[in-house]
Amino acid sequence: MSYRLNKTDGSLLVDLVDGQLDTTSSDLTLIGRNYSGFGEVLNENFIQLLENFSNTSAPINPIRGQLWFDTAENRLKVYNGSSFTSSSGTTVAETQPNMVAGDLWINSVTSQLYFYDGTRLQLVGPDYSTAQGTSGHQVVSVLDTQNITQTVIKMFVGGNIVGVHSNSNFTPTVASRIAELVTVANPTGTIVKGFNTVGTDYKYKGTATIAESLVDGNGVVRTADQYLVSDSDDTTTGALTIQNNAGLTVGLNQNTKLQFTNNAFTIANQLSNQDVEIKVRTPAEVSAFKIDSSASAVGIYKASPTATLHVGGNAIIDGNLTIGGTQTAVDTVTLRVEDKNIELNLSSTGATTNDAGANGGGITLKSTDGDKTFAWADGTDAWTSSEWLDFATGRGLKINTNTVLTETALGGSVTGSSLTSLGTLVSLDVDDVNINGSTITSQNSQSLKLSSDTAAIEVLNNKRITGVGAPINASDVATKEYTDGSAIISLQLDVSGFTQNAVGNNYLNTREVLETLYPVAGYGSGSAEPPLGIFVNSVIPARGDGALARVLTVDYGVGGGFTIPTIDFSTLKNYAQVDQTVTVQQRTISSVQFGAQNPSLGTTTKITTTASHYYEGAQTVVITGTTVVNGVSANIDGNYTIQAAEFPAESPNFVSFTINLDTSAAGWGSATCTVGTVERTPVVGAANKQVLEELSNASNVTGSITFAPTRKLLQFGVNGGAWQFDREITLTLTS
Repeated sequence: MSYRLNKTDGSLLVDLVDGQLDTTSSDLTLIGRNYSGFGEVLNENFIQLLENFSNTSAPINPIRGQLWFDTAENRLKVYNGSSFTSSSGTTVAETQPNMVAGDLWINSVTSQLYFYDGTRLQLVGPDYSTAQGTSGHQVVSVLDTQNITQTVIKMFVGGNIVGVHSNSNFTPTVASRIAELVTVANPTGTIVKGFNTVGTDYKYKGTATIAESLVDGNGVVRTADQYLVSDSDDTTTGALTIQNNAGLTVGLNQNTKLQFTNNAFTIANQLSNQDVEIKVRTPAEVSAFKIDSSASAVGIYKASPTATLHVGGNAIIDGNLTIGGTQTAVDTVTLRVEDKNIELNLSSTGATTNDAGANGGGITLKSTDGDKTFAWADGTDAWTSSEWLDFATGRGLKINTNTVLTETALGGSVTGSSLTSLGTLVSLDVDDVNINGSTITSQNSQSLKLSSDTAAIEVLNNKRITGVGAPINASDVATKEYTDGSAIISLQLDVSGFTQNAVGNNYLNTREVLETLYPVAGYGSGSAEPPLGIFVNSVIPARGDGALARVLTVDYGVGGGFTIPTIDFSTLKNYAQVDQTVTVQQRTISSVQFGAQNPSLGTTTKITTTASHYYEGAQTVVITGTTVVNGVSANIDGNYTIQAAEFPAESPNFVSFTINLDTSAAGWGSATCTVGTVERTPVVGAANKQVLEELSNASNVTGSITFAPTRKLLQFGVNGGAWQFDREITLTLTS
């Protein structure tokens, strides 16, 4: 079926036919379902999107909103439904470019911005060129020491600041100071309301009104008599405001300072151990608030506080009370808590812990006779109590609104139980089975049946089942008498080479063979090695204590068997010379053991590789790329002769050999080398290898061959769940 491809506004662009390419609906090639080789087309579409159809000519099948980078003008354009127009990008150039309405141009020579309205070029700013330097007003924000952002206007002429206009008085922060206003007379760079000139030589030419009088902040002209004096007592009928952070200092020794510091109003003692006290009259003069600096204590209606906070009366806290520390003591006879829910294990921030963190939480009633606790235990996921729970008459225990236990009975909702013991019952009826005393009786002519979800019914404590009749059916229980009389095992066993075949070792090897053939535990589908294939249901029955086995052993080894004369073949070997060609077999060195480290190496060095080799003695090897640490040489690279190439502990995959590199001298004892490669030098055959061709006729062989096996009849029995040797039975054979 075809793809119906819609534009963003929901209108149909094209109904794309299966297996076809569409190159006319848009400037992208649209791929129909199941089109072969779509990868190239898809990747080229991505490339065209990345470069915005970069070309000197416009795309031929544009869609409204499509972008096109015009390489002729180096400008990004957009299709508006009828034509491509400029995307209003900004052009930076020394001369005016070809512009359309809405275009911006930055003159890179004068550093000024222009826009084109379609008719003429308009200067946006700045008003001054680069050559003229910064001139005019500049609006900036300045942060004052009260953390308030102030707006000021800087005035520049020819790149130099000449003054600052401000609508308020303030002191800037250190980082916000205007450097040109910081002088010896004004070290903090304070800005006053009005025009703040830079330097004293910048002046306004003309006449200023009210120049001979002082003008207050409200514009009222004041005379000198209307201002407070600093060298004598004085009185004002107006409000007194100290509009600076230094504040007010009181006392002959500048004892106390009221000031604004770090965005806070502070009352600071200037002298050590000087108290602060606020007094009221009630009508007598009393201390309403006292700070004892030497004791680091605060008293509220407590003239001599003895704690960090000491309240000399009742305290009402309308908000929340959070108490830190490790202990809170409430010394009161009656404790009232309005909240009906008490929360534990919850911090002031609302943080809590998991069950492990809540372990041991609850209520503890202190007592000299032992604490009484009701606590949560994470290990049991339950509340635990150290004491009895005594319910009132008529009350019991409920779970999910259901009564499960009362004073005299289990609740009706209890349908199951995991009780492990009961009191003594006289009798118990369960369906058709009666239990009375030590007798279990099947009633109503029903058979008594025993069943287990496991594979067996187990009789505990090694007790016997008695009164069993003789077995009739294959699945009937066999009595001991029946088993002992019909299940004796007899076998003949070759014990030649058994290393433990003596009475002193209880014929251990023979017992192991017997256990393998007739395992005491039995052999079946549930054993460790169950039968396979067609024998999957076959079993070897288990053997109980008392089961017997008789084993006739035959020994062709020590004490019997074959006696063959010795033949010396050393003089009978004949050799022939053959061609041997050895190709390069490079191996990576895993370790090098020097003679100084292992005196048994003598004047040779042991090389160990990461993979097995096929080198032989007297061959030549080339070692490269080694690095010796703490040795007498930087490396051991070079050509060497193989002294020995077989180490039996590595058979059959030999990885070590020795070379004629003498490192037995002192200085090599601490050397190590674990890098490098070793390879044989190629060898071309020329009768260079000797092999065994034949053995000569051993005409000198003399002697006789004797055959005298040793036989024993051994009896074993099952005891304690294992085959045990019983005795050796005298074996009499007629010659």
